[in-house]
Amino acid sequence: MTTTDAGAPSALRFTVVVVHRNGAERLLEVLDSIAAAIDPARDEIIVVDNHSTDDSLAQAAERHPQICIIRNPCNAGYARACNQGIREGRGEYILLCNNDLRLPPHILEQFAADFGDYPHAGLIGGQLLGPDGALSRSAGPASDLFSELGLRSGRRLEFSGDAPIQVGAVVGACMAVRRAAIAQAGALDEDFFFYYEEAEWCVRLARHGWAVMLDPRIRITHVGGASTRPYYYGSRVEFFRSRLLYWHKTLPSPAVWLLFCWRIPRLLLDAVFYLAATLLTLGLSRKLKYKFLDKAIVLAWLVAGRPSGWGLPDKCPALIR
Repeated sequence: MTTTDAGAPSALRFTVVVVHRNGAERLLEVLDSIAAAIDPARDEIIVVDNHSTDDSLAQAAERHPQICIIRNPCNAGYARACNQGIREGRGEYILLCNNDLRLPPHILEQFAADFGDYPHAGLIGGQLLGPDGALSRSAGPASDLFSELGLRSGRRLEFSGDAPIQVGAVVGACMAVRRAAIAQAGALDEDFFFYYEEAEWCVRLARHGWAVMLDPRIRITHVGGASTRPYYYGSRVEFFRSRLLYWHKTLPSPAVWLLFCWRIPRLLLDAVFYLAATLLTLGLSRKLKYKFLDKAIVLAWLVAGRPSGWGLPDKCPALIR
């Protein structure tokens, strides 16, 4: 496991870290909403760029000259990029953001108040909304053997109330984290390139005595999947790779073996089923064809020995072994 701590003294209230790779419109929208939410005297914005190939950084720097930009020469993944921002930042609290969000104007004040009211809270998320305002899955129990076997439901769609509630894990699109908790439990695990990194982090924080919470009053618009949509099949490989990592890092060995014995045969059966369904419908059903290709690419990755080079593009060489 590769993690970093963040125990340096803080001189500011919030460090807002935006992880970015391509998409000027998305980046400008999230930065506009962050700029409306921060107090420039107490907060800072850091954009960590995973080797964008467009002019999004130039546009962002022109519109928001106060931001700090960290430029990676390759795609370092989400966890590593977040940790770069955490190390560079000076805030007592860290707000980690995807580049496809729109934040409410009083989000930092509410998160700061929550951390003050709940000194045991290490990480706090908010209620995510889709672009149309519909509720999105935001938090729920931490994934365990039963949920991974499909015997228990995972993240909930809706939370209500006028106070934060304790949860097992949050969706990592927007997370506020106490620096003191990071110093004790460690930062994000950089063994995860994409997906499941926040789930493992929530489990690790809880094991160190920190509460993971969600404040339903904080409502954050999240497009979701914008960065990976052009690389759908590569993202499916990354998802399954991270899922296997999560099993090994959070579950006892017998549970991991049980999940392998259940999930891999099921993956094969699903692929056979969707192939047969695709052939019977003469390939006219796009949904069935996509489901077959989804299962087939993951099976091919497993049969090939789980090569690290498969997945999302432009990975840093150190991540490809």
